[in-house]
Amino acid sequence: MITYRKATLHDAEKLAKIRSIFLREASNVFSESEKNSVEQANFEYFKKALCDNSFVAWLALDGEEIVATSGVSFSAEPPSFKVPNGKVAYIMNMYTFPTHRKRGIATELFTKIVEEAKLLGCKKITLSATDMGRPLYEKYGFKDAHNNMVYLCQV
Repeated sequence: MITYRKATLHDAEKLAKIRSIFLREASNVFSESEKNSVEQANFEYFKKALCDNSFVAWLALDGEEIVATSGVSFSAEPPSFKVPNGKVAYIMNMYTFPTHRKRGIATELFTKIVEEAKLLGCKKITLSATDMGRPLYEKYGFKDAHNNMVYLCQV
C-alpha cells in the first residue's frame, strides 16, 4: 500500500539522490563525477530549503521505501495584475521510480504540492515539463507558456 507524507530534513540526502536519478534519466548527459557534484549541491539545497520552508516536498512510500517524490519551491516577485501578492511557486522534483509508474502516484503527489502552493497564497505556479509529465500537468489545467525564455550564464 502506498502512503504519502511531507518530506523532513531527514529526507534531504535521499531527495538529492532521487533528483540525481531524475536528472540523469531526463537528460542523460552527465558523468559520474558530475552526478556526485550535483547530488552534493542538491543535498545542501534541500537541507537549507526544507528548514526555511522555501521548499516543500511530498513523498510516496511503499512500506518504508520512497518510490516517488514531488517538490515545490516558493519565491516572490514584484506584484502584478495577475499576481497581486507577488507569491509564486515552482514545481520540481516530480519523479516516480519506473516500478511504480502508471498507478496514479504522481497525480496524488502533484495534487498535494499544488494545494501546498495555494494554501501559502501563491497566485502563480510554474514548472518545466518532461514529455512523460506533460499529460498530467495539462490534465490539471497547466498551459504551455510559449513566451518564457531562459539564459544560462557561463561561469
